[in-house]
Amino acid sequence: MVLPACVDRIESVAGPLQFTLAIEHPHQQRLENFVVGENAELLAALQPPLGIFSGLWMSASVGAGRSHLMRGRCLLAQQSGVKVHYVGCADYVKNAGLLVNSLQLASTFGAVVAVDDVALVAGDSVCEELLMATYQRLLEQGGQLLVSHEQAATYLEFDMPDLNSRMRSLLHYHIQPLDDTAKSDLLQQRAFARGYVLSEAVVKYWMSRGPRDLGALLTDLDVLDRASLVRQQAVTIPLLKQVLGY
Repeated sequence: MVLPACVDRIESVAGPLQFTLAIEHPHQQRLENFVVGENAELLAALQPPLGIFSGLWMSASVGAGRSHLMRGRCLLAQQSGVKVHYVGCADYVKNAGLLVNSLQLASTFGAVVAVDDVALVAGDSVCEELLMATYQRLLEQGGQLLVSHEQAATYLEFDMPDLNSRMRSLLHYHIQPLDDTAKSDLLQQRAFARGYVLSEAVVKYWMSRGPRDLGALLTDLDVLDRASLVRQQAVTIPLLKQVLGY
């Protein structure tokens, strides 16, 4: 399997590399740095005791934190010595063979398996069969299956009727969007993780004039971060105005 450039790697007891988990740099996506907002129940559901099967389907728009929660759950389980496997389906849109390889591994390995952007599996008979095999294995072994999509399972149609019924039987959670206060907290948290402070004045100015969309805010934060490094300046309101134009 060809591995992405940025991966965390775990050598299994069996020998060869059996786990890859892409990590966003410089911000590692962990459960403890997910801004919870109104998603406390979902966060608790992500951490059941293993030994009894747990299946969870998370829905939300792009940028709402689906991948963050899935990677965060995998990292937490990994730290506890649990074998995990994360399948980022969107990472393989240009190479279906790699997606099949990753799903094959999921069907045989990991007590916690996360399948992100599962819509990219729908309609592919081989991938659907492998997802079904993954579900069945985890059911029998008392593992955990995490699945994500923009909508609930009832809005996604798989060719395999049995797979449809299994996916729709999973516990469903819709990730609640953050309010402006939580978004401000997230921006300050991300900046702090990168080694600098976003003042209350800067964040208040930014939130009053910039976009409300979380994805756009995080993209703007990356732009500000690079500008601050290049210019060797703190992130101030004048710098924000100059760089982002707000």
